[in-house]
Amino acid sequence: MPVTDLDRELRPATLDDAALVADLESLRNPDEPRDPVLLRYWWQMADELENTMRRIHMRDGIPVAFVGASHAGWVDGARRFGVVRPLLRYAEWSDSDFEQLVEIGERWLRTEGAEIAVTRVREDFRRELAVFGRLGFREDRRMRTSEIDLVARREHIVRSARESLRQMRDQGIQVHPISDDRDPERFRKLYATMVEAKRDVPTTVPEADITFEEWHRYWFGNPSIRQDRFWIAREGDDIVGCSVLDCPVVRGVPNTAFTGTLRRVRGRGIARAIKYQSLAQAIEDGYTRVRTSNDADNPPILRINAEMGYRLVAPIIEMHREL
Repeated sequence: MPVTDLDRELRPATLDDAALVADLESLRNPDEPRDPVLLRYWWQMADELENTMRRIHMRDGIPVAFVGASHAGWVDGARRFGVVRPLLRYAEWSDSDFEQLVEIGERWLRTEGAEIAVTRVREDFRRELAVFGRLGFREDRRMRTSEIDLVARREHIVRSARESLRQMRDQGIQVHPISDDRDPERFRKLYATMVEAKRDVPTTVPEADITFEEWHRYWFGNPSIRQDRFWIAREGDDIVGCSVLDCPVVRGVPNTAFTGTLRRVRGRGIARAIKYQSLAQAIEDGYTRVRTSNDADNPPILRINAEMGYRLVAPIIEMHREL
């Protein structure tokens, strides 16, 4: 593949460039601005847990283009997926430049041994989707990004949070933030619960389990996660479910980072109860809206979201291309 103009203009991006890329993303998606502190943290964790590449192009001190690519460790016998993330300033947009960014990311993935390139883009980002389509990317999955208006739904959320706590007590389930838990093994129990719950999330691109130490850094080193916002459900000595918001440090919209339960307790309203506690707390903290992203093939959590009053913002399309 020939060297392009963008090949020459892009330079390696460091952690210090995360704020520039967050600004670039926020220009493209102003209704959900990217938090620069959180983006830097995600880059840092990706560098620890995956193989990564990031390059950025600046002009007159302004970020114009960015491309990142990454993949998890290869597993013998498993298909090798890699993710490419191109970003081009709309004021500087050209289809050919965006195509070059995709090709640069794919070229790096090929050198790493990837077999399939994966990208994820909102359905209403028509420019990007058109280029990906011409390059041969095809839809594989959809995520539903939804938002709840905490002002309009305040009464329902507060009432439902209170009622669901009563229902949990009737079942012998304790619900509280992990900051209030005194079990010395609470984090290892929470780790086991989240690993089991995550294995049941529909996906095409497999995610390997991480170690307890990696998991603890990933969640509790996160500047947007607080232990007093990390809700858990206990049945006896076991932690059987959890729900947690990540809240912006500088700017952005709070998101439900995770909600899940052990398989053996599903169907008892536990996920619903802990998610309601999380939203009620967000109201107390002064937030006016919360977003969540869920796979379109995950009907149980989608039913909970619909009952709570979440409304679809835009689907996120996961697209694949054979390399």
